Amino acid sequence: MLAMLTASCYGSAFSIAELGTRAAGMGTAFIATADDPSAIFYNPAGIAFLPGRHMQMDALAVVGLFRFTPSATPVDQVVPANGYSGSIRPHFIPVASMYMTQQLTERMTFGFGVFVPFGLAANFTNFNDSDPALTKFVGRFAGTRAALQEYWFQPTLAYKITPNMSFGVGPAVVHTHLFIEQSILNPLDDGLTFGRDAANKFLPNLPVDEAAAILARLLPEGRSRVAGTANEFGLSAGWLYFHPRSKTSFGLMYRSAVTNHLGGKASFALGPATAIETYLPANFLYNAFPDQHVTGSFTTPATYGFGIANSRFRNTTIEADIRFQDYQRFNTVPLDFSINNASNSDIAVDPEKRLAFNFHNSINLAFGAEKPIGRTMSLRLGFMWDKSPVPDQSVGPFFPDANRLSFTVGATKKRGNRDFSLFYEAMRFENRVTNVAANDDIYTNGAYRNFAHLAGIAVHFDLGESILFGRH
Repeated sequence: MLAMLTASCYGSAFSIAELGTRAAGMGTAFIATADDPSAIFYNPAGIAFLPGRHMQMDALAVVGLFRFTPSATPVDQVVPANGYSGSIRPHFIPVASMYMTQQLTERMTFGFGVFVPFGLAANFTNFNDSDPALTKFVGRFAGTRAALQEYWFQPTLAYKITPNMSFGVGPAVVHTHLFIEQSILNPLDDGLTFGRDAANKFLPNLPVDEAAAILARLLPEGRSRVAGTANEFGLSAGWLYFHPRSKTSFGLMYRSAVTNHLGGKASFALGPATAIETYLPANFLYNAFPDQHVTGSFTTPATYGFGIANSRFRNTTIEADIRFQDYQRFNTVPLDFSINNASNSDIAVDPEKRLAFNFHNSINLAFGAEKPIGRTMSLRLGFMWDKSPVPDQSVGPFFPDANRLSFTVGATKKRGNRDFSLFYEAMRFENRVTNVAANDDIYTNGAYRNFAHLAGIAVHFDLGESILFGRH
């Protein structure tokens, strides 16, 4: 059930890397180690070396602290002393995953995982619709709330090619949910567009731009909400090799891009009535923004990873990973509205709206170490660096993103056939200041200051006994 409640802390835009508690304690450097059931996520080849039957459940709590101070605002705008808060609500957001493996033969192992490699939760709604405009979040016309969850249901099959080398592959069913909310009828942007369309009808004696400016200032502010789901297919694969003499292992992993074709609903709400409505036909504005079916599409990136681990130094496993994500696939999100057409001129919503993000590709570096303490305990530490794929033009309430540096610690305690693991991560985002002329009218230029705390817990069960077909 926890797997159905997910969120992201904005690392690498909307990627989630901490989907295994033991791996997260090592800074998520786990591609070449991959020796617990969370290998289904980190490197599917790793489960080939797990004997018997295993089950693992991980839960992660995220506390994000996000602040935005605009560099420019409308005259008399009220800005909080510490800037606007984008902290998600509730403050503690659970992110969960579950994995199980079953050894079928000496060489072959089956696994199944449920995890969320991409997720997003953003909330800059600090106001009620009836509040004065000058007290509301200044960037609300760029967005107020967003939610994204991409659930992978992944059966996995891993095969030991040799006693020290394996390959794994996992076709996945991918279910995605997207929700976007933003204010509409910005008097400097879409309100002007609506005003130009209505100028000849309501102020025919004035020049179009002058009439549009008057209408835009008098329109009631509104809110749009778009929600949709998609069901697609993905693929994950991995390779793992262990060199006994040097106690060094090498791992490769791949997770495919997924193009999500969304279907859902768009709804619109308008604020309190304004003076202009007395001069308009009854329900004119409400008829201009009807609720309707919406379709759309967007692509989450592919992930390519390489890791190398060594355990010769004082029985301590040290690993370094590099992951690449082709976020340039996340270019635009087209939304097509169902009942708009050229013959229906009273509808103000365009037949298609494109949300342009123009992301760059991203790279992630992770380093970690694990040290056994006696026979029943082990300690970990790690750090991770992410290069943000979000360009300045797209930094805003949906993606208040920046390069980040994370430090992690973790531990495991064994008790019988169970392992209990904990980890903590301090995630520091670089302070980021944007100044993009195209964003002046939506007031998203300014300073973004973010920090996040992450903590996780896991329990791992060894549920069956069998001959140990491990690494030689």
